[in-house]
Amino acid sequence: MTTRVYLGGGGSPQQEAAVWRMFLRPSRRVIGWPQALPASQHEMALLWLRRELLPYDVPRVELWSDLDGRSADELDPQTDVLFVLGGNTFDLLHHLQTRDALSLAPEHVARGGVFFGSSAGAVLAGADIEVASFADPNDAGVTDTTGLHMLGDAIVRPHYAPADRDDSWQWTERGLTVLGIPEDAGLAVIDGVARNAGPAPVEVLSGSAFTVLEPGDHLQL
Repeated sequence: MTTRVYLGGGGSPQQEAAVWRMFLRPSRRVIGWPQALPASQHEMALLWLRRELLPYDVPRVELWSDLDGRSADELDPQTDVLFVLGGNTFDLLHHLQTRDALSLAPEHVARGGVFFGSSAGAVLAGADIEVASFADPNDAGVTDTTGLHMLGDAIVRPHYAPADRDDSWQWTERGLTVLGIPEDAGLAVIDGVARNAGPAPVEVLSGSAFTVLEPGDHLQL
């Protein structure tokens, strides 16, 4: 079964358009997860998502504001895209932890379904979310920062710029690979192989190795 995980660097829909085009189809149902945002913003998040998906002719867009009681059995791997929005990564993980929903996205992907995360959503897909502390306060009091682990031992550093490289090396000392994705780039990770959708380069830090993925370049995670 092909596994498909798509990651955005946290830019605008226009900046991330190259990776969006890889998984959005008129036959798809997009299910937004807005838990990285305050509940008061969820209605606006749905309106935003529906507006931005108009150019892709996606006919069905809905929001799962609360994952309590949700199951991967509610998802069709042939059509459904889990679309995880940005915001506070710790709040997002805390919601999944307290709703017993940590396995929902990995199960969907394992069955052939599509996962897309931008910014906080992209961080969530990785092995650990503590990397998000560069921008997100841990007001939720998350103590176990283990992510969904859909990228092997890789973690995602969104909103990345070359100036963040020095600070990012610390994570490689824990045996993690850092995927530095700028706002105007995205990665498609198909069966564990990451491809840069572009248009900007993506930096990968692993051990003492430093790799620049130009648009179209591939890397086994």
